[in-house]
Amino acid sequence: METRPKNDEIDLFELFQKLYNEKWLILGITAITTLIAIAVSFLIPKTYRAEVFFGFPTFQIINLSELSDVFKSYEKYRKFSFNTKISQIKNSPNMGKIEVEGSSPDDAKRNIELVINIINKEIFAEKLNEAKERFNRRLTYINKAIRDLNTRSNIIFDPSKLADLMTEKENIEKWLQNPQVIRPLDMIVSSKPVKPKPMLYIAVGFTAGIFLGVFVALLKEAMKSRKLK
Repeated sequence: METRPKNDEIDLFELFQKLYNEKWLILGITAITTLIAIAVSFLIPKTYRAEVFFGFPTFQIINLSELSDVFKSYEKYRKFSFNTKISQIKNSPNMGKIEVEGSSPDDAKRNIELVINIINKEIFAEKLNEAKERFNRRLTYINKAIRDLNTRSNIIFDPSKLADLMTEKENIEKWLQNPQVIRPLDMIVSSKPVKPKPMLYIAVGFTAGIFLGVFVALLKEAMKSRKLK
């Protein structure tokens, strides 16, 4: 049976011995990459996040998909100095979440209020005006219907129909007082920065340093062996 030449076999003890001989090189490279990671984590500006959950008012003007698509194509959105994300809440088709970033908790809060204002007052202004006109016409009709039911004693009507009209009138009047495309619910602002993440950077720097150090040490040993041949 043919056996492999001895010089082709990997001697783990010899390999570890070579690495041990170059321990200061490996430790030095690891220390440098770790220090770089620490420096980077301190140099990167801190970023805070604010998020707000929202639903649609009783009278839904748009859907979540349209909101996200139109907002992304909005000219002012492209000029924002902060990241913005609109997403759907899992298993809640009529609820979404807006996430923004800022240089401080107050800045993040201002940014998210700006986004909400843009959605409710600017992007869908035309649709809001159309909805106002439609609801005002509907309100006129409801008021006339209620007046007729209350003043004409010869009309036989279902009391539940009157209750439904009164509820619809109340909802319309409430919406007209503060027309909204989305209705903000809970707002959460991070008190601690979400970026940078020093411990993650340090761990990555330390790990990368070890691998780089081992690579350089082995490369150095290979070059020594080549010269001796």
